[in-house]
Amino acid sequence: MLRIFSLRICILIATLVVSGCGVAPAATATPTKTPVAAAAAIVQPEPTATATLLPPTPTVVAAEPIATPTALPGNIAPFTGLPVTDPQHLHERPIMICVNNDPVGRSAHWGLSQADLVYEYIVDGFSMTRLTAVYQSQEAERVGPVRSARMPNIWMTYMYDGILACSGGSDEIRYLLKNEVGFPYLDADIDDPSNNVYFFSLGTDYRTRMQVSTEGVRRWLTDNGLDKEWQRPGFEFSPEPPGSSAGSATVINIPYPGGNGVEWRYDAAQGGYLRFQGGEQQVDPATGRPIIAQNVIAIVAQHELTNMVGDSLGTLGVNVVLYDFGDFRIFRDGLVYEGTWRADDKSPPRWLGLGDVIIKLKPGQSWVQVAQQREDISYQ
Repeated sequence: MLRIFSLRICILIATLVVSGCGVAPAATATPTKTPVAAAAAIVQPEPTATATLLPPTPTVVAAEPIATPTALPGNIAPFTGLPVTDPQHLHERPIMICVNNDPVGRSAHWGLSQADLVYEYIVDGFSMTRLTAVYQSQEAERVGPVRSARMPNIWMTYMYDGILACSGGSDEIRYLLKNEVGFPYLDADIDDPSNNVYFFSLGTDYRTRMQVSTEGVRRWLTDNGLDKEWQRPGFEFSPEPPGSSAGSATVINIPYPGGNGVEWRYDAAQGGYLRFQGGEQQVDPATGRPIIAQNVIAIVAQHELTNMVGDSLGTLGVNVVLYDFGDFRIFRDGLVYEGTWRADDKSPPRWLGLGDVIIKLKPGQSWVQVAQQREDISYQ
C-alpha cells in the first residue's frame, strides 16, 4: 500500500510543487553555536518550475546501519519515558490532532500539556505556524481548537503509525488523506458533519470552535474497525543529562513568520522550558499551569512552496519534508546537544549525536520545533 501511495503522490504532487529544492542546508553532525543576536530572517523561497517533491518512501542516504533506540519496559511510554497508569494505551495508535496556532486560535488552546509531544511547523505561504499534538500515554477530555490538515501531517503520521484527526483540509490534501494514505484519517467535516458524535463545538468562531477528545477519536477507530496492535520504536530517555553537551542554553529563540516567533526560557525549579509565542507566555487552561517542555527539539527540514491552495484566501501550501536527515539541537536541563536527526516512514526520528550515538531525552513532554535553516535556531 505504501509503495502504491508513494508512486501516486509523486505523480499527483510533482506537478504541484512550485518551489523548494535547495532550501535546507546540508546536514552536519556538529554545527556551531549561533548567538541570539545573529538569528536570521525567515527564508521564503522564490517559486521555480523545476522543483520535485521527495516521496514518502525515503532514499537511502547512508550505507551504515542507523542506530535504533533500546526497547523500553512495558509500562514506560515510548515518547515521554514516563510510567503510565494504563499500559494498554501503549499498544494503541498515537492520536495526532491538528491544532490552530494563529493568534486567535492560540488564545483558545486547550489540552496541549497532556500531549506526549507536540510538533510546530510553518504553513500557508510561510505566513504562520500550525501544531500537531500527539497523544498516546494518557487521555485528554478536550483538545482544541481543531483545524485543517496540511502536507506535513502526512509525513509525521506515517512515521508514528498514528491516526490523524483534523477538521478538513485543501481539496488536494483531503483527497490524499481519504484515498491514498495507509493510515486512518478522521475528518470532522466528512465523518462528523454535525460535530456532535466524535467532535464537539464551543461557540461559533471557526478559528476556535472545533474541539475533540482522545476518547472520541478512539471511538471512531473502533466504530470503523480500524483498531490494531501498535508497535513502533520510541525515543531513549535518561533522568541525568548526557555528558556530550555543546554548552548551556537557557533561552531559545525561533523567529517564525507573521509575528509568531517562539521563545523557550529554562526554569530549573520547574524542571523544563517555559513557552512564549508572539511575546506572550503560553498557559494550558486544562491544567491552569504554564506549558513546560522537558525537551525542546529544534530540527532543520527542507521546506517547499507548492501550488496547493491551503485556505479560502488562495494561500499556497507549504510542504515540509520530515524524512531522510537534517540538523538538530536538543535542549534539556539548560543544556544544548547538537547532531543529526534521521527518520523514515517506518520509524519516528532518531536523535544522533557524534558517532551516531543516540542523544537521550529527559523524561517528560517534548516539543519539536521545525525550522527552515540552522540560523533560525538561536540560543544563549
